[in-house]
Amino acid sequence: MASQLWKALKHANRAPEILRCIRETAQWAPVAAAYLGLSSLQYPYILRLRLGEQIPLEEHTDLKTFWQVFLRRVYRVHAADRVILDVGANVGLFTLYAARCAPQARIVALEPFPATFDRLLTIVRDHHLDTRVTSLNCAATGASGVRVMRDLHVPSQRRSLMPPANGLSGTQVFGKTLEQILDENNLLHVDLLKMDIEGSEYEVLLSTPQKALAQIGRIALEYHGDSAPYSKQQIFQHLGQTGFRVIWDVCDELGYGVAEMIRKN
Repeated sequence: MASQLWKALKHANRAPEILRCIRETAQWAPVAAAYLGLSSLQYPYILRLRLGEQIPLEEHTDLKTFWQVFLRRVYRVHAADRVILDVGANVGLFTLYAARCAPQARIVALEPFPATFDRLLTIVRDHHLDTRVTSLNCAATGASGVRVMRDLHVPSQRRSLMPPANGLSGTQVFGKTLEQILDENNLLHVDLLKMDIEGSEYEVLLSTPQKALAQIGRIALEYHGDSAPYSKQQIFQHLGQTGFRVIWDVCDELGYGVAEMIRKN
């Protein structure tokens, strides 16, 4: 299996990721094989990392999130970061990764869906991060108010917000603007804003005034190309007016991508 796995990874140009996987966990072979579709894990699965973290994986998308955050490192965290805002924290894998990479950082993590928020709280508690992580059960939205998240059986990473409408069933969650979140949590300066909110990034960032955006040093953003009528260029232009410049941007043919932006001093 290990020989087959290594050949598959080399063919996919993922050798750096498998080397990180080997360094991260003694379970690297079954984890990497499952990620590549060569085999499957039996969920729930406890992933034990060499530095002591234990990550409960409940479904394949949890494994994919671990791979993207810990191994592909799509969101870069600096050791010197002191304040990190994790918008769209999901079950807490980026929060956990950020706490490790920036050991002095205060982290504010937002997750609106109740069951997913409970998993975030468990990750924070089980890794003794309560004094460093503030977990908020709310969504980031363009305007404050009640929204709906559908209760359909979909992976937690794919749940998105919808405006309240007559006859629309689902779980009601409360949304706050990015400006409110900064003010209410006394975030006068945020070293890193990580945002992964399934299409809501457009309304949130485009509605955030420049004064609030100026409190942020870097943004690591997942954006979605299927969120018509918006485009990533609108976000980049809006952030550019506050002094941000794009230093990294990778997207696929459908317009889904991840970008990193830094604000000029």
